[in-house]
Amino acid sequence: MVPVINSGSDLVMINLSTREITRKPCPGHVIKNYLGGRGLGDYILLKHLGAATGPLDPENILVVASGLLTGSRMITTGRVHVSSRSPLTGLIGTSNSGGMFGSELKLCGILALVITGRSEAPAFIKITGDQITIEDASPAWGLPRQEAAEKLLELAGEKNARAALIGPAGEKLVSLASIMVGPGHACGRTGLGAVMGSKNLKGIVVKKTAAAAAEKVPAEAVRAVKNYLAKLKTLPDWEEWTTLGSTDSVIWTHQLGACGAKNYSQVTFDGIETATGASFKDMIVKYRGCYNCPVRCKATVKIDRGRHKGFEGDRGEYEPLSTWGPKCGNADGLESIYLCNLCDEYGLDSIGAGNAVAFAIDLYERGILTVGDTGGLELTWGNAESMEELLRQIADRSTWLGDALARGMKQAAGIIGRGSEKYTHTVKGLSMTIMDPRGFKGSGLGYAVSNRGADFGYVYAKPEYAYTREQALKAYGTEKAADRLAEEGKPPMVRQCMLANAVVDSLGICKIPEFGMIMDFDLQEAAKLVTAFTGSAVTGEDLLKTGERIVNAERLFNFRYGATAKDDTLPAKFLTEPIKEGPCRGSVVNLTPMLKEFYALMGWQEDGVVGKDKVNQLNLAGLTGDTPLDRLWE
Repeated sequence: MVPVINSGSDLVMINLSTREITRKPCPGHVIKNYLGGRGLGDYILLKHLGAATGPLDPENILVVASGLLTGSRMITTGRVHVSSRSPLTGLIGTSNSGGMFGSELKLCGILALVITGRSEAPAFIKITGDQITIEDASPAWGLPRQEAAEKLLELAGEKNARAALIGPAGEKLVSLASIMVGPGHACGRTGLGAVMGSKNLKGIVVKKTAAAAAEKVPAEAVRAVKNYLAKLKTLPDWEEWTTLGSTDSVIWTHQLGACGAKNYSQVTFDGIETATGASFKDMIVKYRGCYNCPVRCKATVKIDRGRHKGFEGDRGEYEPLSTWGPKCGNADGLESIYLCNLCDEYGLDSIGAGNAVAFAIDLYERGILTVGDTGGLELTWGNAESMEELLRQIADRSTWLGDALARGMKQAAGIIGRGSEKYTHTVKGLSMTIMDPRGFKGSGLGYAVSNRGADFGYVYAKPEYAYTREQALKAYGTEKAADRLAEEGKPPMVRQCMLANAVVDSLGICKIPEFGMIMDFDLQEAAKLVTAFTGSAVTGEDLLKTGERIVNAERLFNFRYGATAKDDTLPAKFLTEPIKEGPCRGSVVNLTPMLKEFYALMGWQEDGVVGKDKVNQLNLAGLTGDTPLDRLWE
């Protein structure tokens, strides 16, 4: 299979130091083995990024890649994937976002931008059809997201173009900085906004040509899309996703007794009713969707009460709202909405920044941080004004505490000391999302083995709470796989989900319909789509093998930069402290047996190393990071 979609198969290499721009087709064997998006970024980094290159060095590579199906007539394919070495973790930095930017890039015929070097002055990349230039971004430097987007489009002379850009946090090299690709759309979590900032790259402006959208779609593809949409509309959660998006899930972990409230010190939250999306659905003024998406799970809200009355912005999503809500002890969902939007304006990862603030509040409440340390801020649970001020200090790196937290929770604990390390809930340097792993054993294993760190979306182990016992038995050989409190069956589940997620991130399909709704973890539906759009027959098993190659490439990359199997773990709290109440009472994560089985299923050595046989089996030999970038097209 050597598929080409919308003729968007070019690689564009841009050296910001020398101002050189080179454009050539991506080799067919690379598309065959890695598809696009995340897989393509992994391949380029593993092959071309040397072990001595630091995340903020000019030589670090930033890959901005469309998925294989991004920009096609397939619905829900507005995804773009950004990859680099992460300033936050030092390991693989990958991030995926929706919106319109990815499709616009693909419809310019570009599968990926490969960006290196550092501009002497603030710059932006302008792409108009097949024309690519490097332009002066000085007038946009220092501006927040919305103003910066407007200024870049003005500078580009393209009012209707799409922009991916950084805010002030990325310019200041904050390790929690995101790349913003639209209102409520961010490539976040792993600090890749700081990589752009280190390159003096404010943004990328893209405008497709009118002819790009006129490409003929095969009849088989039209039928496949219709069938996929019909399946979505028959699902019981169609109405929920199209009206509330993910926001009402804020209450879900509370109901299951596994909510990471108050920096994981509680598993339920007393103010949950006003922290959840159902409490502000009447404020929606507009529903929004990404490129070619019928689900339209995004929304704009106008706050009609409280401290931020009159504010209009993005409604937010489950994880950021949970982080700024229960995890920070904040019961006011409207404050959470405002803080999520403030993160977007600064270009901050709203989950990572919220986790950092929750960590600081926890330390203050325990007496580890004092009023002297906080500059007078009273960092008490739910104190939204103090939370907002600390967020600003993180983005601006304007105080001792703000600067420490701007480096990420793990590094901040090293600066603060005083036993603060005990309250840093991170894996591989990435702070955990809201689900307490003691109440979700598959997600807990996923946190531990995820190549990018403690992030639910990397594995998306939904079968552990959404499959029936019959489905679990068929898929994973045991009914207990559908019991979220059981360890049995979780290793094969996490393996399948991890590989499937790697593929979907490389195809450019959104995970909400693919996994959140259809639950296509065996990739049978995805295989039908790829077959229909490319004309080359492919099975779900074929795609999962590609996912295996991608996941192993990332693990090899991490080991290059010092990671070992010892990093496949969870914070001690979740391994040793049983939950004291509720439906998960008495539960801890018995990780070691799950890890042993998972390693065996992945074909890794007992010490977690990807052995030579597996490397050769997946055609990963020779990707050592030593290949010069001018050999990108081999």
